[in-house]
Amino acid sequence: MSWLRQYRGLILLSTCGVAVAVLLSQTGTRGNPNPHPVAYLGDAGIPQVVLKQNQVSQYVTTGRINGEAVEFLVDTGSADVAMPYRVAQKLALRLNPGGVSKTGNGNVQSWSAWLDSVDVGGLEARQVKATVLPNMHGDQVLLGMSYLKYMEVVLAAGELTLRPLVIP
Repeated sequence: MSWLRQYRGLILLSTCGVAVAVLLSQTGTRGNPNPHPVAYLGDAGIPQVVLKQNQVSQYVTTGRINGEAVEFLVDTGSADVAMPYRVAQKLALRLNPGGVSKTGNGNVQSWSAWLDSVDVGGLEARQVKATVLPNMHGDQVLLGMSYLKYMEVVLAAGELTLRPLVIP
């Protein structure tokens, strides 16, 4: 037992270190590891934005809709840019009847809107279709195919690269 008293401080310090490491691993990059994306010229001289995945293997980034900052979750399974009703209100979007949308939570009544611009790090698309969902929680916007169809999307080694689609 004397050895326990002798190493008590070391054991306590080690336990605290492990607790801090676990806490840090659950925060930080779990949310948005790309808060300030910037397009730069890639090898082919084409502008590109490279996004890092977060700890749950999602690609989350900050971008802009109609000049206003939003947080995007890249979602290739979403036909449109999809957002909660609350975000559409904040952006002062003009909503049109959208019909019924099929979501992961079932079928829901939705609205549609046209976004003047959607921008990620300087890669902008204009006149992008959006779906507004009343039951979608939070403030995160799904960056769906109505934006991504204007981009070349390359997924490799834990990074997602966006480049404007160049049609010859």
